[in-house]
Parts: sequence; C-alpha cells; structure tokens
Amino acid sequence: MTVVLITDALRQANMKVTIHDMGRTNYVDFVLAVVIDEPLDIWYAAKAMDGLHVTASVKGNMLFFPEMKLSAEDYRYICDAY
Repeated sequence: MTVVLITDALRQANMKVTIHDMGRTNYVDFVLAVVIDEPLDIWYAAKAMDGLHVTASVKGNMLFFPEMKLSAEDYRYICDAY
C-alpha cells in the first residue's frame, strides 16, 4: 500500500491530511496522519480507506498510521497540497 494512494483517498473524503512524528527514536520518524476535529471524523476516514487494510491509532486530535512511514517524496507530496 502506498502513502500516495492512502493520502489521495483521504483527501477525496475532505480529510485534513498531515504528518505525525512518532517520536520513538532520536531521529525524526514521520508517518501519515489526519486531523480529527470531532470523533465522527474517524468514521469518515475509515470509510475513505475501506478495503485499503491499514492500521490506525489515535493520539489527541490525530488519527495516524504507524505503518505508513514517509519517505522524502511522500513528505513533499503531502506538504505540496498546502
């Protein structure tokens, strides 16, 4: 599963795609995330990714995908949309 495919699916559902630093190491460990303004947004994100089989976690107002580590290209793709 590619980060771009999931990013595009989330954007098509009007989700606020962003980047989350897992903070597990001494270096930056970025993964794909979406901003959750209200709990119902989690349902919309799940619906947008139906059939994509990714694992998500929630931290604060972020739904993030620990398996979706970002490469430099993925990082630029996400940032270029804003």
